[in-house]
This record gives sequence, structure tokens and C-alpha cells, in this order.
Amino acid sequence: MKFSEYKYERPDFEKINTKIVSLVNSMSECKSFEAFDNNIVEINKIRNHVESMKTLASINYSINTHDESISIENKYWDEYGPEYKKIDKIFYEAIVNSDFKEEIENKYGRHFYKLVEFSLKEFSEEIVEDLKIENKLCSEYTKLLASAKILYDGKYNNLSQMNKYMLSDNREERKKASERFYNYFESIEDKFNSVFEELVKVRNRMAKKLGYDDFVELGYLRMKRTEYTEKDVDKFRKEVREKWIPLVDEFNKQKKERLNIDELKYYDDDVEYPGWNMEPVTDYDETLEAASKMYHELSKETGEFFDFMIENGFMDLETKESKGFGGYCTYIPEIKAPFIFSNFNKTFDDVDTLTHEAGHAFQLYMSRNIDMPEINFPTLDCCEIHSMTMELLTWPWMKLFFKDDEEKFKRTHMATIVRLIPYCMIVDEFQHIIYKNPKLTPEERNSEWRRLEKIYTPWKNYDGNKFLEKGCWWFKQGHIFKNPFYYIDYALAEVCALQIWSNMEENYDEVLENYMEICRDAGKRSFVETVNAGNLKSPFEEGCLDNIIGKIYNWSVGKIDRK
Repeated sequence: MKFSEYKYERPDFEKINTKIVSLVNSMSECKSFEAFDNNIVEINKIRNHVESMKTLASINYSINTHDESISIENKYWDEYGPEYKKIDKIFYEAIVNSDFKEEIENKYGRHFYKLVEFSLKEFSEEIVEDLKIENKLCSEYTKLLASAKILYDGKYNNLSQMNKYMLSDNREERKKASERFYNYFESIEDKFNSVFEELVKVRNRMAKKLGYDDFVELGYLRMKRTEYTEKDVDKFRKEVREKWIPLVDEFNKQKKERLNIDELKYYDDDVEYPGWNMEPVTDYDETLEAASKMYHELSKETGEFFDFMIENGFMDLETKESKGFGGYCTYIPEIKAPFIFSNFNKTFDDVDTLTHEAGHAFQLYMSRNIDMPEINFPTLDCCEIHSMTMELLTWPWMKLFFKDDEEKFKRTHMATIVRLIPYCMIVDEFQHIIYKNPKLTPEERNSEWRRLEKIYTPWKNYDGNKFLEKGCWWFKQGHIFKNPFYYIDYALAEVCALQIWSNMEENYDEVLENYMEICRDAGKRSFVETVNAGNLKSPFEEGCLDNIIGKIYNWSVGKIDRK
């Protein structure tokens, strides 16, 4: 089914509730697992329909945040999403209280059973109204980003459209465009602070109602971190502080030499080469044609996947007015289809985002035979392994998009990855501080952010920008508002992806097969199981970073011409 043919229809909550309760009651009376599982199959048909309608409403809202009829449906799901969690809870209780634990684990996996247990720990009917408030606040944040109209270059631009100017090969234009970009955030600083203040309050309130000391504990449950703890993450951050920063210093040193500047400023962050504005040589249609060629040559499976996405319209990639900021991949389970959302703006990010989100989408395509909602989409730490590895697996085809600047793209991409790791630490540690100290004032929160920047990104220079100097960079980081404790997953996954990258040149076919394996039935595996299936080292393992750092350093000084 084409995306344009798949129509949204608001579900009837009462009818769905009645039907699922009836099926759950039948589960409790089953004498055999076959009968028990038949009820699960029927329940999942209903749950997948509900999830698909919710996802479709969310996609439509991302594409056009200003359409009133679409906004109404988005508000409906803000309100009723938590009500459906009550139905899920009934189903989960039937799973954990059944006499068929062994059979359930044999069919759906031990990881599924653990996910169900975690889901029961993170929810009770007592927090339903709080979840509705949280949803509404997240939608409000999305709209704040989408509402930007920044006058620049003789026209009004949204946040995505400003990226092109912020990546200009002209340093003065980068500075001017960056100032305009952050001026938008400063102009409604009080609104960002107000939304976040209420999010912290409601999340802290939910944690207390559920019996937890703070939202950190609840946040880890919501992220389904079944195998590692806050202490493990803290240890990982310490490793990055001690070992990774010198690698970034080497990349910064090379950049300053190439750009012929003495000191890097914040508007130089994403630029690596003089005279190169980082644009792909392809226009929109040519980019898709190049991507199609790339995925057909990569493997039979990726070729079939990309044909499926193009032919059925499961991508919305061009930036336009009222469209949400950023990019993402989601899944419509009823029709077994991934969906990619992005904001192409004729920059480096077009290719980077496409390959990243295609990594998510390809995994979902490979796992589309799974009808259990909890395991057709993996936990996010695993999801990011699939996406970030795809970014690197496609390096041999970057000439299609950048022609003679292929090596510049790779150097820029690797520099982006190297600088991402410490930035992830800032986002993660910041959230731990915020939710362990929920009464911090906006000024105190900003101060903590700036303090962490000076620890993990000591080279950051805001060139007199008072708004950023006081610690407001984080306003644009949607994960902090909408997906607390998600961001460390990018760093954990990147460490795994870089291990795959380091082996690509020696044995690409073996690396590709390992990648295919971690994409097949991916949601059935935990993070550690995924790492093992890919023949990788866990980021929490002693010495894991050392080997990666050495290989990146050798590549950076030997592979690429500094000029």
C-alpha cells in the first residue's frame, strides 16, 4: 500500500478497550499455549492498528504543524495515548501472570518478557493525567521549533533552511547566519524555559507517584535499559573525558591548519575545508537516484528495501514551511512499513540524514515479520547501531553525491562523529543533574550546561554571543525536551559503529553480513545481545575506546590530505 493511500481514522477507544479486555479474559482461561497465543495474535492486530493510527497522526503533524485538522488529531493522541497505556497494562499483566512463561520466551524471546516487566514498572493509572500533560508539552515544543521564521537573504527561513547559510564557506556569513538562528531562540527564551520547567515538574511528579527517588530511575525504565545502570553510564562518561578529548584536539588542530585560523569559533564547528560549502553536487531528484544506485549495489536486500520506500512514498524529505525540525524514522506496523521524515536543504546533512534514517528503516524492513509491537522496533541503543553503521557502510558510494569532494565528505563526516561523542556526554550528564535537582532555576540549569561544555568541549568559543555564553545552546536539542536520557544511546551506538568501520577495509563482505544479522529480528535482542551478534565489544568493556581511538587517529593523519 502506498503511503498516500493509507488513510487515518481515529480509533474508537471504548470499543477497543472492550474487545481487548475480553481477549485478555480469554487468555486467563486457556489450557494450552496455542490457545493463549491465538488471543495474543488477535490482541496484536488491534494494538498494531491503534499504533499505526497514532503514528500516522504524528507523521502528519510533523509534515504540517499548522494544519488545524491535523493539530486536532495530534491533540487527541496527546490526550488518549496514556489511556491506551491502561489497555497495554492489562495485556502485560496477563503475560507475566500466565503459566506459559517458558513458551512465551521461546516464541517471542527472553528480551520481550523483560521489556514487559519494565513496562509494568514505569506505568500506573495514577500517572495517566501527568502523561497527558507531558505529551502536550512535547507537542508545544515541536511547534515552537516549527514556527521559526527567520528573515535572512531577503526571505523568511525556517530553522532547517538556515543550515545552508550556517555551513557557508564564507566565515562572516556563517557567523551572521548563526547569530540570526540563535536570535530566534533568544526571542522566545521564556517560552522554552516555561515548557521545560513544566516537563521537569511533571516527570518528577510521576516518578514520586510510582515510588522512585527521582525521574532518573524512571527514565532508565522508560528507556528499557535492562542490562546496564546509571553507574555504567557514569563510568563510560569518565572514559570519554579521559581518553576522547585528545582525539578531538587533533581533529581541531588539523581543521585550524586547513582553514588558516588561529582559534575556532562556534560557527566553525561543522566546517572542515576552505572554499567548500559542503553541498552535495546532486539536486533533490539526483540525490534519490544516487541513493537508489548505492543501495542496489550495496546488497540485494538494501536494493529491494529502497525500491519499496520510493515506490510506495514512505519518505517525506524536502523542507517546507510549517514542517517540523530535524529528521526521524518511524514504523507503521499495520502495513509493515518504515517511514522516513527529513528536511533536505542542499547541505551535507541531506546525505548524512538520509543514510542515518535509512539505517533505521532498513532494520525495520528486515524485521517486518514481527507483529509484536514491543519487539518490531528495538530499544533505542540498538536502533542507533543500525543507523550509524549504515552511515559508514555507505562510504564507498559517496562519490555519487560529492564527486571530487568525496574524501572531504568522509573527513567531515568522521570529524562530526568524533565531536559528537563528547557532546553526547554533555546532554546525558546535564539530564542527570536536572532530574536529580528538579528545583533548579532556569539560570542554574543554563549554568550547569555551560559548566559541562567547558569540561567536555573546552575548545567551544561563543565569540561574545551572550545568549550562548550563558548556557542556552541546549534549547535546540529536542531530545532533552521530548526524549529524556535518549542521547547517550548515540554515543554507545557510535562506538559500536566505529568498530564496524575499522574492519570495513579489510573484510567488507564479512562486516556487511554481520550488519545484516543484527538487523534481522533486531527487536528480539537486548543491547548486549546485539553487540554479541555483531561480533563487537561493548562500550562498557575496559579498553574498548582505546582501540577505536588509535584507528581513528591513524586514519586521520594518514588517510586524508590536510590541504
